[in-house]
Amino acid sequence: MAIAEKVTEIRNPLFSPVRNPFAPAPGNPGIADSRSGKVPTVKFVMGCALTVVASALSSPVAHAEPAPSCSESANGYTPEWQASWSIYEAEQGDSSDGRASVEADLPITIAAGLDKVWAVYSDIRNDIGRHPFLKDVITHRTCDEDGVRVTDFTALEDIPMGPVTFPGHTQAQQRVHAAEHYYTSDSWDVPNITTHQRITFTDNGDGTTTVDERLTFLADPALIQFTADNGTASHRAYQLALKRDIENGTL
Repeated sequence: MAIAEKVTEIRNPLFSPVRNPFAPAPGNPGIADSRSGKVPTVKFVMGCALTVVASALSSPVAHAEPAPSCSESANGYTPEWQASWSIYEAEQGDSSDGRASVEADLPITIAAGLDKVWAVYSDIRNDIGRHPFLKDVITHRTCDEDGVRVTDFTALEDIPMGPVTFPGHTQAQQRVHAAEHYYTSDSWDVPNITTHQRITFTDNGDGTTTVDERLTFLADPALIQFTADNGTASHRAYQLALKRDIENGTL
């Protein structure tokens, strides 16, 4: 067969037969069956299958990320928390947010070891009866993931506003980093008031622990000073109450 004819056969496989590339060359039985002259295609297919299996076994397998362990506590306040938290999340990073902000730093040293202070201070229910506004804490959901405990909750408060008391529902989320001994908390309340908190704990090495609350308040410019003054005063009040009750053994 001429070379041109061979090229034609390769380019037009539908019209011209193409020699089996696995068949032995003429005069050379190669791997063909010596009795029939046919290529043992079964062995070839099995070999390919084994190659694919080996490749799959040697390839890294993708593992699904473990889902967080969560416990739900749905209640009558949950829809309000969900609606309010949607507003809070929408405002994060919003460059058009015209609210004013005030920061405060509230350190306090407590005569007790780090583990004791951490256990009491990071439990938000210990604030009830010690925070001057706080009446109750309603938990909606708690999740544990990668060593961080996230708690969604509503704080029921009686907030003094001049001669009247406003029944506030503060929607909040606390994120506890136990291994690093710090936690953060964000909250939102009407009329569009946000508070960011970062609370750190330092072992002073002498049997005392310093807790530092770093607070950021955001509110309408007409309300920011009132918000910051009230918020700072209430935080200082429950800090002192926690210090007293840790040191006297009540907590």
